[in-house]
Amino acid sequence: MWLLGAEATRRADRAAMEAGLSGPVLMETAGRTAAAVLLALAGAPDPRRPVVVLAGGGNNGGDGMVLARWLARWAGPAAVRVYLLADPDRLRGEAAIQWWLLRREGVPVRWRGGDGPAGRAGVQPAPNGGAGGTGDGAAPGEDDFLAALRADAARALVAVDALLGVGARGPLRPPAAAALRALAAGGAPVLALDLPSGLDPDTGEAAPETPRATWTVTFGVPKWGLVLRDGPERAGEVLVADIGWPEAPVPPAGGDGGEPPAARVIDPVLARELVPRRPPGAHKGTAGHVTVIGGRAGQAGAPLLAARAALRAGAGTVTVAVPASVRPEVAAQEAALMTYPLPDREGEVDKGAAEAVAALEAGRPARRARVIGPGLGQGRDAAHCLMAWLGGAGPGEVPPTVLDADGLNLVAAAGVERLRHRPGPFPLVLTPHPGEAARLLGCGTGEVQADRPRAALRLAERSGAVVVLKGYGTLVADPHGRLYFCSRGNPGMATAGMGDALAGVIGALLAQGLEPVEAAVLGVYLHALAGDLAAAAAGAPPAGRAAAGWPGAFARLTVGDVIEQLPTAIAWCAQGLPSGTGVAPGPVPGVVWLRPPVATGRQPLRGGER
Repeated sequence: MWLLGAEATRRADRAAMEAGLSGPVLMETAGRTAAAVLLALAGAPDPRRPVVVLAGGGNNGGDGMVLARWLARWAGPAAVRVYLLADPDRLRGEAAIQWWLLRREGVPVRWRGGDGPAGRAGVQPAPNGGAGGTGDGAAPGEDDFLAALRADAARALVAVDALLGVGARGPLRPPAAAALRALAAGGAPVLALDLPSGLDPDTGEAAPETPRATWTVTFGVPKWGLVLRDGPERAGEVLVADIGWPEAPVPPAGGDGGEPPAARVIDPVLARELVPRRPPGAHKGTAGHVTVIGGRAGQAGAPLLAARAALRAGAGTVTVAVPASVRPEVAAQEAALMTYPLPDREGEVDKGAAEAVAALEAGRPARRARVIGPGLGQGRDAAHCLMAWLGGAGPGEVPPTVLDADGLNLVAAAGVERLRHRPGPFPLVLTPHPGEAARLLGCGTGEVQADRPRAALRLAERSGAVVVLKGYGTLVADPHGRLYFCSRGNPGMATAGMGDALAGVIGALLAQGLEPVEAAVLGVYLHALAGDLAAAAAGAPPAGRAAAGWPGAFARLTVGDVIEQLPTAIAWCAQGLPSGTGVAPGPVPGVVWLRPPVATGRQPLRGGER
């Protein structure tokens, strides 16, 4: 599955039609699939609790009219209300066809065209003689269309946002903004088609009136706007519907002409391909050795967490190299870890630590990796040692390395371009959060967050390393322009030490022989999946957010909770999800969750539970 921008999505639509699929067929598939998803998630509507559809005059509105028609067939015309914010006489193409079919079905419809109260308006009564909402409780200045929409939305089972799609850009026009406000005023769960109206499909920037959807059914592929900036909060749980496209055309790796780059979504299928398999004769030497370097006085916990995560992620042996004065504190915490004292000065490494690490690794197995930076400190001696470790001081080649935390800050001070000239070059993974990425790039954190995909790619190109840009929707970028997106993880993971654990997981995978981009992709996924498993164990719902917000929103996890779930996460990835399919199915055939649920034996929350 690929994450694309608006232009690439349009190309995919055109390619499907060139392959023989007509526009009406694609729209019919999209609308009917969305209708089936709605029934599966929220149950069947009825005249007392109808589904209210706000439709525009374009293709998104056409999708909404198809949804309304199928719901009318399955639940009866009186169980659906359609509000068309367009003049029916001006509809063109597939939307005009769907309007004609909808009228034949007998669905009650209100419509309004034009940009103000003087615009044309009309009503098609319901089969029982009603015409939808009465307008009771209208807000000041509302016309009959908006008043009726507000009244119907207040009693709706689900409100469907089918107003604007990927072709809409810029500020909302006043009629659209007013209609979205009226739709939201009812408080019903919102199902958005393709993406919530007013959400930029490339950047994720939302208009003030953009609905806060409970679910979004996006067609063909997920769009960048659903996962960037305001997108996650406005889109809710995202379901991706297969509408019959051939394989989606993918833009050049780094984007083209201002177009967002394509990113492969890290899913169970990809993760399963990457999990290292252990032969029957495996032993701790073949499982690799990880050296974690850091831990100045007061921060001994950081390398300890990375080391524990490395063990849980499959490393055969792990050594924690810390200043000599800190070593007793670390050694007392975990019997399964080896410790190694580094020359120190007042609780921080001194210059002699450079040669000490080389001596430590001289007799280690060929399969080994380093994690440098958790709690290392940023003093002059630490900077000297880091440059020596990255420059190959001591015998032998530099092993695959993960740079995290203080290691990244020291590189930022020296200039990230220095990494491009490292010997070998040896395999290197950088794991910055947005602030660290900004320091490495010499820009502000806001600039990184405003365009996370390009920031990750730019840093990978400048450093010649694989980059893991942490945050919601963690990204993995490599120097060749390849980009990966992780949809897993949850707000319960927003706590200290999570980054240290991620660095340890990636280090363990490097030590087991994975290439840097493979270790980063699988490490990010395992870490996030372990977080979702921990949230599920704490009672967070597996999917849906009608009553409880994002999965994990109310879970209060510690990094230890996540580390303990790593073996389970690895087992899931190696064997496939509990269904045995390797892919978490959505609520209906042909639909998958962008964030697959992890809890078994539980169903997503229904939209009526509010």
